[in-house]
Amino acid sequence: MNGGRKLIQRALGIGLATCCSAFATNAIAADLGGNCCADLEERIAELEATTARKGNRKVSLTVTGWVSSQLYWFDDGNEKNLYVVDNNNDLSTNVKFTGSAQITAGTKVGYSLALYTNGPSSYNTNDATDNGGSGALSVENSYWWIENDQLGKVSVGHQGLAADNAPLLTDFTGTVFPANIVSFDGGFLRLRPTGGAVGEAGYGAGLDGLWQNFFWCETAALGFAGDCAGGRTNGVRYDTPTLAGFMGSVSWGEDDYWDVALRYSGEFSGFKMAFGTSYSESTDHNLFNIGGVPPTNDNQFFQIGGTIKHLASGLWAHGIWSQTSIDAGPSHPVQFNDKQDALYLKVGLSQKYFAIGQTHIYGEYGLNNDNYSDTNLCATFGGTGSAIGAAGCGGSTIVGSEATRFGIGIVQEIDAASMSFWAKWRRHELDVDFAGAGGAGNQDFDSVDMLLAGAVIFY
Repeated sequence: MNGGRKLIQRALGIGLATCCSAFATNAIAADLGGNCCADLEERIAELEATTARKGNRKVSLTVTGWVSSQLYWFDDGNEKNLYVVDNNNDLSTNVKFTGSAQITAGTKVGYSLALYTNGPSSYNTNDATDNGGSGALSVENSYWWIENDQLGKVSVGHQGLAADNAPLLTDFTGTVFPANIVSFDGGFLRLRPTGGAVGEAGYGAGLDGLWQNFFWCETAALGFAGDCAGGRTNGVRYDTPTLAGFMGSVSWGEDDYWDVALRYSGEFSGFKMAFGTSYSESTDHNLFNIGGVPPTNDNQFFQIGGTIKHLASGLWAHGIWSQTSIDAGPSHPVQFNDKQDALYLKVGLSQKYFAIGQTHIYGEYGLNNDNYSDTNLCATFGGTGSAIGAAGCGGSTIVGSEATRFGIGIVQEIDAASMSFWAKWRRHELDVDFAGAGGAGNQDFDSVDMLLAGAVIFY
């Protein structure tokens, strides 16, 4: 660190002055065995070489992040199990390196490099595996930026673009880690048609027959449960200066993706509030190229939401609504509904019941309407004894789906340790409509219950 370097120089400088003074006034009385000053200069160089620096003399370096893990118990109608997992994707354990340098009085440049763990989580574990994910570090962000107080900020590189988490990050309630619109929890748990068997064939053949297939949104990011513009990609982003609480953003990303967003935060008449909205469009884009699926021809995504809190009572509410419009083209092998809707509501109370920090109590509700992407009902549910399996083998397809989730939870902050503990319960329910040559009808699925308890510590 620069501070460490100065401390070294200050301490050794005193010794240097003392040594050289003594040498000059009493050179004959004592043989110091060489040049004292040269020895101390060499020692300074050695210590500086082994001292961690906070950037260089011009560009700063700040290291931040968090460590998060939790206990994950589930009952998916097929098996009950308990695992120890990380949090999910962006909220998993990570480290972030950021810094900046001042060019002029109103202009500075900087950079951001963020890495996160891609190990077992409540999304990628199920009854078949307790260690999903690659286990390797993944790059979340890697970009540089230049900012002017009057003109705004331009960022270039691998990053979240303008629409990324526009309404989600309006959630200042202290509960965003355990509860948000992105329903990663239970994503890889297997579906069991009510009265039938779990879809073994589909699970063995690929990623069909999982809960994630009904929280899907076919956009550039291939997101989940309303977070349909949350993928990081190579792009250019511009953010305006904040004016009266408002900030606008616009960006472009590979391959033919663009978006705009507007954010607001402020206080009024005893209420604290924050809102965000965005519109994005992508063409000829399949970010992950899953299973060789060709690019989606065109899709648009709109989202709006926010948070409002009564400061005196601690009561608050958070909500997000989004809609995805899809034109997949007649040759696209994956079936999607051309309109997908997502709704998320969360209400709660925040009070300082204990001296250690705030306590947040909440309830949540989520709805994903027609967010399906199951490609082969016969392979997935054939032989399970379900109506949807029989119809699928006869040529029917999904024409509608309604996936809902309910939950309650509590979060306890510990201010002295920059830490939060939580415990929560969440239930997922699913109802599917099908039609076609094999017949039309409705299929219910067994609900999934999950209990999670964990913590995050920031550094």
